[in-house]
Amino acid sequence: MRELVDLDWSDATEVVPAALTALGMPFTYSVANGVAFGFITYAGLKLLTGQARTVPVMVWIIAAVFVFKFYHLPGH
Repeated sequence: MRELVDLDWSDATEVVPAALTALGMPFTYSVANGVAFGFITYAGLKLLTGQARTVPVMVWIIAAVFVFKFYHLPGH
């Protein structure tokens, strides 16, 4: 949790995904789900705030794979 305190809290598009990643892991009992929440939230927030071009292509791909996993393979 110390790393969350050291983040730049003035940019919500950076802080919210990090916080959801840290909170998602214990609440879902899965490190993978926490990381997935971080990728999906980061890409989504950048898209909603008009900063989509600043997101690397690989982040978009990973976020899309996680969305596909949650939507098409909910029990896995």
